[in-house]
Amino acid sequence: MSRGNPAIDANIAVVRAFYDGAVRKDSAVARALVHPDFVCSAPDYLPWGGTVAGGAKYLDVILPQVGRVLDFGRFSYDSITADEDRVIALINVGVTCTDAMLKISEHITVRDGKMTSIWVAYFEPKRLLEQLLHNTKADAGLL
Repeated sequence: MSRGNPAIDANIAVVRAFYDGAVRKDSAVARALVHPDFVCSAPDYLPWGGTVAGGAKYLDVILPQVGRVLDFGRFSYDSITADEDRVIALINVGVTCTDAMLKISEHITVRDGKMTSIWVAYFEPKRLLEQLLHNTKADAGLL
């Protein structure tokens, strides 16, 4: 859907391509769209929380942790909007090994066709936190 501004439309297309790659589990798409100086900010209560600088660290450390607990096979958009270089995607993603869905607000900055930052907010993350605890216990051999 065109917003009537080619630059804004291009930024939205970058973000959509990123999510499309996540749904297909195509990490090459993320590698092509994430800037080397990328910065990720997520809630501190998550294992990948806090502020992480560096595209490689985001791709090689953060995304695998996220992919372990979020099921992008059950992905959908609530909305996607943009103003200049800022794109906000309100998305729904499944929590792995459960029937739960999680709503996430992702605020992404796009410059020159690359994502340079993301700020993430999780709405009602109880089921996600439960799954993270389960994974931690399983990894420790406590289940």
